[in-house]
Amino acid sequence: MPKPKLTMTLEEVCKLFRSYGIPMEVSRLADEIEAGIYPIGRVIRRGAQRRSFEIWRCDVEAFIQSKMPKSETA
Repeated sequence: MPKPKLTMTLEEVCKLFRSYGIPMEVSRLADEIEAGIYPIGRVIRRGAQRRSFEIWRCDVEAFIQSKMPKSETA
């Protein structure tokens, strides 16, 4: 049985965000992760025209869960 993938690419995160109705493009997500707007990853390497990111699946899932409406119980 294959092990679950622990990290995500920018493209995978964008696709997941869009599935929840959050419009997102890869370049925008990269800029907003680097700026700290989305606390789901970090820049691990910067090149002349390329950045590499470390994005943990558990952080993305926790972020989405934190934005979900709370069910009303009463």
